[in-house]
Amino acid sequence: MNFNNLVPANSSRYSGITMRFTRHHFFTNRWTLLGMMLFLTVGLFASSTLGWLWYAEKRATAARQSSLDLLWMEQIITNKLETQQVMLQNWALDLDPASKPSRQEFLRRIDELIKENHAILAVEIIDEQQQRLIGLPDYDQRPAHLPPLNDPLVSEAIQQSRRLNSSAYSQVIEQFAPLWVLALPNSNEQHRLHRIVVTYNLDKLLTQEVPWWFVQRYDLSLVDEHDKQLSPSEGGIVAHNKEINRLDFGPSGSGLTFKTSVRTVQNFDNLLIGLAIAVLLFGILIIWLLRLLRRWIKERKAAQQALRERDELLQHTARLSSLAEFASGMAHELNQPLAAIANYAAAAECLLETDKIQSPKVRQAIEKMGEESRRAGKIMHSMRNFIQKSATPHEPYSISQLVHESIELIEAQARRQHVRIQVDLRTEDIKIDCDAVMLKQVLFNLMRNALDAMDAKQTDHAQQLEIRTEQTEDYLVFSVTDQGQGVQDIDKLFQAFYTTKSEGMGLGLAICRTVIENHGGKIWAENNPSGGASFHFRLPLKTQQMPQTQSAQPVPSIQRS
Repeated sequence: MNFNNLVPANSSRYSGITMRFTRHHFFTNRWTLLGMMLFLTVGLFASSTLGWLWYAEKRATAARQSSLDLLWMEQIITNKLETQQVMLQNWALDLDPASKPSRQEFLRRIDELIKENHAILAVEIIDEQQQRLIGLPDYDQRPAHLPPLNDPLVSEAIQQSRRLNSSAYSQVIEQFAPLWVLALPNSNEQHRLHRIVVTYNLDKLLTQEVPWWFVQRYDLSLVDEHDKQLSPSEGGIVAHNKEINRLDFGPSGSGLTFKTSVRTVQNFDNLLIGLAIAVLLFGILIIWLLRLLRRWIKERKAAQQALRERDELLQHTARLSSLAEFASGMAHELNQPLAAIANYAAAAECLLETDKIQSPKVRQAIEKMGEESRRAGKIMHSMRNFIQKSATPHEPYSISQLVHESIELIEAQARRQHVRIQVDLRTEDIKIDCDAVMLKQVLFNLMRNALDAMDAKQTDHAQQLEIRTEQTEDYLVFSVTDQGQGVQDIDKLFQAFYTTKSEGMGLGLAICRTVIENHGGKIWAENNPSGGASFHFRLPLKTQQMPQTQSAQPVPSIQRS
């Protein structure tokens, strides 16, 4: 009986009418609208709160940054002044006022210093009576822009320098500009009572040393102990906002202080108003979108129906793609064991022609054929479970046995290529829960690729393939290292259908990656500095320790034939 016949023919029409009625009732119901209004109110409140917190954080961040920038600028200026002090004392150490070449060399150096630092108005050497001996600028009568050497503030700095035998700054001398006089001791033992006097223009010092970005970001002024602005001396009083940072400048007791305030702080209030307007506009936008929502529902439903119809087609295409992947993977993975069976069969045929039937070699070849056939069946079974995402049972398997059996599969090819396989097991003989068939296939693929890479290099000397295992606290790491040409495009190596071989399908390393990841591990490759490449993969160390009495011997190195 066809149950579809029991459904009225116009049921779809009734269903559509019912859905439209439900949607219309939903958007015209008073409680629904009240709920939306409540939702919008809560949303606007939350947005306003978050905006205020963001605003407060911005102000705090600006204050912290202002303090750090001010400290940085003060250190830059202080370091510059200290560097100039050291230079002048070193130059004065070699100065002999009685020697004309010595005087000329000293004047040349301080002339370059003044040209590079416009804040330095004068550099002079004075004797015990505070009389000028040598210096720049050169003059017959002291210029008006320089404070007299007998000025009380200058004399106080000079006497303090002699008393403490160290550098001493004067108080600020307000002349045509805020001036600062530095008295330095003379390191020359023959003239140690002489003093080096340097006159600075504080206004030019700030102009020269303060970077442009600091001026654009902050309002800066230099004030004395009475909060009188000393610099900038032109342009009027700097208008600071309420949030001012202060930092003492100069030696202790100088009374000089830097005042800074962030220029953009005043814009934060405007930013807060703008944020409130934005929140309001956001609420209006939500209301407008709710009105549009009623009109968009029909279009959305129609689009969803169209997507459902296209979704049978997409699933069908996906199944075809999976089937093609499965077929390609099976062909790739079965190629090697079937080729091995053919080789053993050919060997058995040759032995039957030359030896007796009871020859152990014949029996061994036939046994190998059987083993490879069974291995092909196991690979088929594991691949089927792998494609169908079925859970493959993991069983304890010896690491030594896993490596040894994998080498046996590739040993013949290694001997033909005269490649020696070196095994370095840096782990205890342990068992690890795994799908041994697939892990052996991973090791086989990596070793086969390594042999192909060394065969393509075509060198006359013997080559070596190294298999190494290492144990960490949480992982067991396998490494396969060759002496080939290295690899290119490492990032693409493990992508499906990517290959550098003309006859390759580009599935071997992709399958290896999936097998390792299904074991909870990771596989990667890298080029060796000395040449060749190394492929590594790690597995989680959920192991079972083997009894000491059954501890297997390390796998011996396989010498080339």
